[in-house]
Amino acid sequence: MLFSAFVPDDAWAAGRVAPLPARWQRKLLSRWERQHKTGRFEANTLLRETTEKLLAVRIPLDASDATICDAAQALALRCAGAAQRIHEPKALRLRMETIVAGQGITPPPEAVKDGPALSRMTCSQWWRRKLRKHHGQTVEGAAIGLGYVAKGREIYCSNDTLDRRYQQNARNAASLEAITASNELGQEFTLAELAAKGPANKAIRRAELMTRIAGFERIALDLGHVGLFMTITCPSRFHRMRTVGPKWARKVVDNPKFDGSTPAEGQAYLRQTWKLIRSKLQRLFEKLPVYGFRIAEPQHDGTPHWHFLIFYAPAHAQAVRDAVIEHALRDNPDEPGAHDHRVDFKTIDAELGSAAGYIAKYVAKNIDGYRLENDLHGNQALETSARVEAWAGTWGIRQFQQVGGPPVGVWRELRRIEALPAGAPDHLVRAHNAVNKVAVIEGRDNASVAWDHYVKAQGGVFCGRAYAIKLTKVEQPGKLGRYGDVLGARVVGVETVGVEHYMPSHMAHLNICPVPRLVHWSIESTRHEWVIHGAARKGGAVGVAAAQPAPWTRVNNCTAPASIAPPGDDRAPPDLAMEYSA
Repeated sequence: MLFSAFVPDDAWAAGRVAPLPARWQRKLLSRWERQHKTGRFEANTLLRETTEKLLAVRIPLDASDATICDAAQALALRCAGAAQRIHEPKALRLRMETIVAGQGITPPPEAVKDGPALSRMTCSQWWRRKLRKHHGQTVEGAAIGLGYVAKGREIYCSNDTLDRRYQQNARNAASLEAITASNELGQEFTLAELAAKGPANKAIRRAELMTRIAGFERIALDLGHVGLFMTITCPSRFHRMRTVGPKWARKVVDNPKFDGSTPAEGQAYLRQTWKLIRSKLQRLFEKLPVYGFRIAEPQHDGTPHWHFLIFYAPAHAQAVRDAVIEHALRDNPDEPGAHDHRVDFKTIDAELGSAAGYIAKYVAKNIDGYRLENDLHGNQALETSARVEAWAGTWGIRQFQQVGGPPVGVWRELRRIEALPAGAPDHLVRAHNAVNKVAVIEGRDNASVAWDHYVKAQGGVFCGRAYAIKLTKVEQPGKLGRYGDVLGARVVGVETVGVEHYMPSHMAHLNICPVPRLVHWSIESTRHEWVIHGAARKGGAVGVAAAQPAPWTRVNNCTAPASIAPPGDDRAPPDLAMEYSA
């Protein structure tokens, strides 16, 4: 008869956490010891489930961004190496999908054809994106679960995530500085210079958002509409921590109602809640009666909540509030504090200041900390904005979204059009003038005036999908993308319909009014053909020329380097160099 050796609980627990970083070990063991005193089975089960989830990430939890990039390179090579032995696309795809799944990553969906799917799984950049997301969300979710992320500790996101985000941004910035692009006019810029000219530039992004917000406020004043600032918060079960005590001595403690939800799941809850609110309002008024902006930002423990600045007719005030309360309190409406904290309304009083000025601090906090010294918790604005950016990037959260009104895509495309042809429709002329801030707009170069006039030229804030000027797109038959997928239609300009009065030649002798007819206008925007010039390693960054391996194709599926050894365990850590040496 065989007997298994008895392992004391404390030795078992120490063994479970041994592969983790030191600070994680201490935190997990401390929690396990507290829980073990009241329930051995429950404590052991929780520790086992937690460590299984953490160890499912094959990259060390405290890995740097450079380590993740190296792992992506190694895994891409491993997938390419499979092509040395397997030449049938279906079987090869199955083998690569096994490697992908072994890293805890979802393979390309079945809808993606075999060629493009294989190209993805042999591309280091595809692996880099997937690993960053999987590793970042797993580590951050665990940090939240262990109570690291909270006010007075590591606010908004963990220090591990913040450091890794700094490394990623520095790596990207170095790559953009090292790579140049030239166009057909002979102009040459670094990618960093080109990025600085668009919304990727934080100052430009913030200015454009404030332009649109101020423009909506101007429209509201003209229409006699009222403004409302409201906040919708997730139910208690989404919050890892809670704050207790009087205002002068508040402290952060564990929330016993926390169910393990991640910020991504909290964001999904808020999206669904807002979807129900919009549907309710559209049923009541046939179209959405509100317009403005919403901002998603983290609470101190990483749980998302949404701020809204919306405008509407005074007669709709109660209906809007009722719809928000109905759906925001649908989940656990009777829990303590739900009615006090789940939804908050603040009516904008124009006599006390502008609505745009009220929301400016929220925009700055979530972008670059512009003109802010500290946030609500006393943290420096620059660090706060960096932590919020890391939080949003890790969880894939869209921070800003317009509510109602015409799309900003047409606004940006009109900037690419230098001049309109003669006889263009009046509304197109007004929109083009507004976008380019032509001085004829009330004699002022004012951003809010520009967005105001653009919205009116498009049909007003309640135009919905019936806005007058749309993007012109053309198909690209035969053109394939990076991974061999058929490219979709590309934007080439704008189009609209105008009314023209004309007199047919055979009726010119009659004394009648000209005949109206609809004319379709399509105006091509100015675009340049850019050629990227690769750069070798510079400052630790890898330029285009150094990006290896190339995606898999039919012509190289049997030409992987001989130095790639057949893989053994697909779940083995991908950053062990010896595993891939000859």
